[in-house]
Amino acid sequence: MRLRWPLFILIGLSLASGSVFAEPSRLVTADGAITEIVYRLGQESRLVGVDTTSGYPQQTAELPKVGYLRALPFEGVLALKPDMLITSEQAAPARNLERLARAGVRVAQLPSRWTAEAALERILSVGELLGAAEEAQALVAGVEADIRRIQQNTGNRDYQPRILFILAAGNHSVMLAGSETAANALVELIGAENAAQGIKGYKPANREAILASRPDAVVIAESTPGQFDIAGWPEVERLEAWQSGHRLVADSMFLLGFGPRLPEAMAALNDALPGQREIAANDP
Repeated sequence: MRLRWPLFILIGLSLASGSVFAEPSRLVTADGAITEIVYRLGQESRLVGVDTTSGYPQQTAELPKVGYLRALPFEGVLALKPDMLITSEQAAPARNLERLARAGVRVAQLPSRWTAEAALERILSVGELLGAAEEAQALVAGVEADIRRIQQNTGNRDYQPRILFILAAGNHSVMLAGSETAANALVELIGAENAAQGIKGYKPANREAILASRPDAVVIAESTPGQFDIAGWPEVERLEAWQSGHRLVADSMFLLGFGPRLPEAMAALNDALPGQREIAANDP
């Protein structure tokens, strides 16, 4: 994989990577994948707060929560007296990020892209911001090797499996993941095909579309454990893939975060797929 130089924007300073500034001693992160990177780099002692998408590793439960990534409160973040906030392009509202920058907080926003290369670049960027470039390079080397190994295994298939990806999010909403989503990107990373054809983005689950999808595996991404209740979705339960055990129910940040656990997410999807013999038996 060809990686670019670490890339981020410092709000208020309008600077890209390579700026000279003191390493932060009081850090807030607002993005679950970024928080995971901080821990993997061994820099968690700097953390004084995280957002609500940051639930891994378990130690994050001991930190103050500053709110949801897309609705970050100015006062809630500033009250922790951070000298840096590292977040992603998904962070909002922009006016609160700008107010934090004016208040003296270095606000670094990292690009949000759903590719293996972007996941590795994000690690390098966090390492650059925290003065842990060597640790970041070592982590990238390990994650990249794992991604390559998994893709070599999945590249040996002589068929393209179909995965139905369902997102169970807040307020008990259930959505199908179509094109231009992190879910679709993850499916394609393991050489599979999205069974939700003709859908763009995340759309409310259509019961007829579920039955017509004929997936080889069903993946459920839950924002909280137990969010998806199969008893309320007989159409999913009737799918051959579900009945034959080719299904995965997992945490949405684990599957969709595109953080350091990306290889594990790819492997989990691949493990849910049937073998070639089962695929042939299920073909109409």
